[in-house]
Amino acid sequence: MWVRLAQFLFRLCAFSVVFAFMLVIAAPLLERLMIYPLDDTRVSPANTNLPAVTEEVFYHDEQELIVWTASPAPGKPVIFYLHGNAGNLANRASRFDLLLQQGYGLVAPAYRGYSGSTGTPQETALISDTVAIYDSLARPMQAPVVVYGESIGAAVALGALQAGMTPAATLLEAPYTSIKAMAAYHYPGDGSFTKHLSNQWDSLSRAESVTLPLLILHGSEDNLIPIEMGRQIFAAAPSNRKEFVEAPGAGHIGLWRTDTWPKLTRFINQFALR
Repeated sequence: MWVRLAQFLFRLCAFSVVFAFMLVIAAPLLERLMIYPLDDTRVSPANTNLPAVTEEVFYHDEQELIVWTASPAPGKPVIFYLHGNAGNLANRASRFDLLLQQGYGLVAPAYRGYSGSTGTPQETALISDTVAIYDSLARPMQAPVVVYGESIGAAVALGALQAGMTPAATLLEAPYTSIKAMAAYHYPGDGSFTKHLSNQWDSLSRAESVTLPLLILHGSEDNLIPIEMGRQIFAAAPSNRKEFVEAPGAGHIGLWRTDTWPKLTRFINQFALR
């Protein structure tokens, strides 16, 4: 009996070691699939009916990064747009068009692996790319820069702010507090996998150093990133010029509506050159 028990325990231990090893090996692939569902489709702005937008190739850290840019009208700010993790830049064409109709300038980088950009997305790399593009393409426009972070773009924005990016203001759409918190929300009771992830995106702690003007937009019925996470980010930020805009009945998308859009533009227009 003791021999059989010992054999069973040995096999159990061996299985646990192999399972743990496979988990560590598979973690990078699973992580990329969960956090970065890549769409590498490269579409020219001209093919999205945005004639005022130019596609540029920005070289950083041995990577070629696609960036869509447009100059602001006189006296208008530049929107530094950090997209979400789904789709590509072309999927945001209607949003970019609305921004351009306001006279705003645009700098919209595509993350590594997206929209024709080379490389593989990873937290520290995306933050480094973002700061470099901001310094090289957004700041030289000689206009106030307002950062807009959409979903994971909100996490990128907060990471870049912590890394030294200095815009006039920041808007965050549907931000989440961290990857660990997201895992706990969607897979309660099974958060052990997150310790193997190299991308943590701890936005809640990064929000604690945000003192510049801040607006957060979140749908009340967002089942992907609950509005409570947006409220936690809002509460953590020590900015004395902050606003939380709730989109009643909205989910994770479709937040630019007739009841929210005027609030966004009113916030942005504070930073127009007079």
